Amino acid sequence: MVGLVLAQILKRPEIVIEKLAPILRELDPGFFAREEEAEVRENPRESVAAISSEIRNELKSVETEIKYEGYLLQQQRAMERMKKSEQRSIPGWFDYHSVSGLSREMQEKLTHVQPRTLAQASRIPGVTPAAVSLVNVFIEIQARRREQAAAI
Repeated sequence: MVGLVLAQILKRPEIVIEKLAPILRELDPGFFAREEEAEVRENPRESVAAISSEIRNELKSVETEIKYEGYLLQQQRAMERMKKSEQRSIPGWFDYHSVSGLSREMQEKLTHVQPRTLAQASRIPGVTPAAVSLVNVFIEIQARRREQAAAI
């Protein structure tokens, strides 16, 4: 429970893990026992200078993971969405010229190559990730329109 509270405190930008070192030393003295004898001080609440560089590096690594956890999860989800969308097939009926925001050069390249999936489209030289993303969105829009028209 204390670890969760400390992790929440550490997420604050103004807090660095060195400030929490005295508390961490009391919670897990075994972790700090690896310090070289010359660097260990008698009073565990003494300044952070008592931390060896090896332990300081490990603490900094933990700090980075905690502070950037949300960003890393967000990035991971975005990568999963991208992988999923890359597998999306591009229907034969899809018209690249109907994609507003797609440059004429991109429209011509994609029309000429006629990639079968978004992954193939992303590997065409000069086709940008933004262009592939636009194509993905327009495939969804056009597919919905076709479904609605068929339902009427």
